[in-house]
Amino acid sequence: MNVRRYRARDMRDALRQVREQQGADAVILSSRRVDGVLEVVAACDPALAANVTESSDDAEMRPTSPTAVDPDLAAMRRELCDLRTLLMRQQVWSEQDQWMAQYPLAAECVERLRNCGFHEKLARSLAGSIQEDLTPETAWARLRTRLSASIATATPTVLERGGMLALIGPTGVGKTTTICRLALRQIRRLGRDAVSLVTLDRQRVGAYKQLQAFGQMAGIPVMLLESERDLVALADRAGDGKLILIDTEGQSARSAAERNLFAKVRHQLALETWLVIPATHQAAVLRQVLQAFQGSDPSALVLTKVDEAEQLGETLSVLLEQPLGLVFYSDGQRIDEDFHKADTTYLMSRALQEPTRPTARLIAERDAPAPMPSRRPQNRN
Repeated sequence: MNVRRYRARDMRDALRQVREQQGADAVILSSRRVDGVLEVVAACDPALAANVTESSDDAEMRPTSPTAVDPDLAAMRRELCDLRTLLMRQQVWSEQDQWMAQYPLAAECVERLRNCGFHEKLARSLAGSIQEDLTPETAWARLRTRLSASIATATPTVLERGGMLALIGPTGVGKTTTICRLALRQIRRLGRDAVSLVTLDRQRVGAYKQLQAFGQMAGIPVMLLESERDLVALADRAGDGKLILIDTEGQSARSAAERNLFAKVRHQLALETWLVIPATHQAAVLRQVLQAFQGSDPSALVLTKVDEAEQLGETLSVLLEQPLGLVFYSDGQRIDEDFHKADTTYLMSRALQEPTRPTARLIAERDAPAPMPSRRPQNRN
């Protein structure tokens, strides 16, 4: 077995070197990036390749035996010979190696996507449309654009028209902090009278205290309710631009699947729910969460802890698999500055580990915050 190691700029260059040095019968054993250079290990067994050729040639050149042979036995021998040849060829040249040799540019894109955390099946599906005559830079730019455009987004119309908005999700994903962030945005836009806070989380004392402290600072009411049924009495306070933000207790995927939040009161309320998920969860866990909370009928997603994700591509792979639109994301601890409307171009560049710059829309949104409005005087008449 002749094993050799190659260093190349990309997979196209590596496959060219392998073919030149070891021929078309070589097998790619492994590939990885080392200090920005692609390192490929390939092997070739000349004896095995010769056996494959010899087996085929012998079948054509061997003279027919004059001795009578049982037809069934001859057919069995032919089938065994064909099977042996097939197995040898599969060992010499695997299907994946053939694809990499035929589409080296697409193979390079797949490798880069996998290194960023994207699922291989998704990466192959996207890279399969890459034209091999493109430059690597052009192919990568088109792939990035296609990925960005494929992530569903949603428009937060409930913030404009008012109503009831509840945040749901597992424990520790940042629901309470997101409530505070949404409330601050509403206060900046419409004033303190336009927003109220409600919590149904009676399990975590810290959650209510966090909302209470924020409410005192912002000058807005905070209510701790006993159950979902108490929301019905607040329905007349929502709408016409007035927003009631509802915090809920965290649930495991199992308990969320067994208990559909707001099922008992949904027919009495114009209630919208957003599912909060963290970018730090593994793809399998995120899929479980999305499945478990389907019964609570979420209309959009909020992605938190983007700055803490080791491989954001794994998270975005899950978002690409499902229909719910992304409405906001957070990428830091600051209440106002690190909370943004969905920007898939920015998120994709970050996932692909490229230098990221916010779009012009986000620059305007972040750099020009309105001052906190003063309290409106109470009408004492």
